[in-house]
Amino acid sequence: MNSPTAWNLAELRIQARARRANAGEVLDLISSVDRSSRIFEYHMASARDAMNGLYSDVKNEVEELLFVFGASDRQHDFEHAKIVSEAHIIGCLHTARGIWDLFAQLLNALVLPQPLSVATCDIGRVAEALPPSPLKDAVNRSIESNWYLYVMAFTNTTKHRRLVQHLVSVSFAEQRSGIKLAAFEYNRRAFPAYWDTEVLQGAIEVKNGINECGRLLNAATRHSP
Repeated sequence: MNSPTAWNLAELRIQARARRANAGEVLDLISSVDRSSRIFEYHMASARDAMNGLYSDVKNEVEELLFVFGASDRQHDFEHAKIVSEAHIIGCLHTARGIWDLFAQLLNALVLPQPLSVATCDIGRVAEALPPSPLKDAVNRSIESNWYLYVMAFTNTTKHRRLVQHLVSVSFAEQRSGIKLAAFEYNRRAFPAYWDTEVLQGAIEVKNGINECGRLLNAATRHSP
């Protein structure tokens, strides 16, 4: 079965064993990226399917509004599914962020001419320290993207401040209903409300950024002395 990380971790393991004095540390990081990617896929699929059998069965706007006002005869099932959705969306976004943290440690161990201490190593500092290369460009492009910034703000907010509201919403203008994540602010930056499906797609974009950078990391280590 192909790894869901979508870059060749087996090659990276071979390079780590062959070339690096810190092979044990690097191999542990690679395994952590691999396992975290599988956890990400689990949360993604579980969040996507959490509301199955509820909104998919709704026949009209009246039933949708009953969910909003807590008056549906299926309200208990709905509230349980809503918590399941929220839990897995939070898990998905925190896991995506965690993979970027692990990737920063991999870059630090494999690419930086003067590695940072583990305590000061994060993806922003690593990106600044990377020598000019396609890898540096790809990392900067990823961590400057709107969805990366959203994921970082969301995870910092839910970890240190409060949970972002997970709301039932009906939009007659968009002719859709479902779960919407409320707008919030972090570090004086405002983030708008999004449908749950939009947030999950954004998380995939953040994860795909790691895939692209991972393939470039392989190329960089393949051609290093």
